[in-house]
Amino acid sequence: GAGVDSLGAMIATHDQSDHVGGIEELLGAMPVGRLIYARLGPDLLARAVAGGVRAERGAAGRELRSGRLRLRVLWPPPELLTATASPSDPNHLGLVIEARWRDFTMLLTADAEAESVPIESGPVDVLKVAHHGSEDAGLGPLLDRTRPKLAVISVGSGNPYGHPAPQTLAILERHGVPMLRTDEEGVIKIEVNRDEFALDDWSNRK
Repeated sequence: GAGVDSLGAMIATHDQSDHVGGIEELLGAMPVGRLIYARLGPDLLARAVAGGVRAERGAAGRELRSGRLRLRVLWPPPELLTATASPSDPNHLGLVIEARWRDFTMLLTADAEAESVPIESGPVDVLKVAHHGSEDAGLGPLLDRTRPKLAVISVGSGNPYGHPAPQTLAILERHGVPMLRTDEEGVIKIEVNRDEFALDDWSNRK
């Protein structure tokens, strides 16, 4: 429906239905080159491989490139993925990725709150707030390190969890970070060119 008939790669941040459900729908619906994951259930992996998709584990230190687009995995470390004991919360193994195109940088945090997961990133243009804007005591220090020009919260309207948390909204306001939420805006589309990024009638020149 978006004019896309093939995908070079898909990224599964972690094995929870609200993060892999769309991937299950796409498998078999269009050609997909690669599936990048940290930890993923065997059924989904088997479906991907059976459909001709190359499944590859991603971990901190790995970088994916497509033209000028670079995706750098910041978390989790390889040793955590190979450990026999896993964190009880699958969010703590979610892929955290820094996406860069020319001078534009976006930090994609999945559901990995900075309170529980060390995220080492420099300044970014856009921050995707972790875990649908849930309460995160590490958000303030993360904002100090990354200094984003825009924060985006992916959150369902009327969700039963109370996301985004009032504390999260207050921290963003105190840091002076403009914010957009999918429960209020619907689909959020960021357009990036050589010198600026823009969203609808909101723009921020570098």
